[in-house]
Amino acid sequence: MTTLTLTFTGPSSQARKALGGLLQRYRSAKFVERSSNEYTVTADEVTAAELARQPQWSSQLAQAQMPR
Repeated sequence: MTTLTLTFTGPSSQARKALGGLLQRYRSAKFVERSSNEYTVTADEVTAAELARQPQWSSQLAQAQMPR
């Protein structure tokens, strides 16, 4: 599994609608809201690669958390 941070780069008023489109298309991915335009997404490698290429979204691999 791969974890990405996705940030919506379009108008903030359209962020929720854009997220809805991703939720419908990528049902196997788990989305967690970090802010009104930023989400942490966990998905398999193929899905994560597709999500990273979505227009109006920027992506960054999430930092791995070190066990304590």
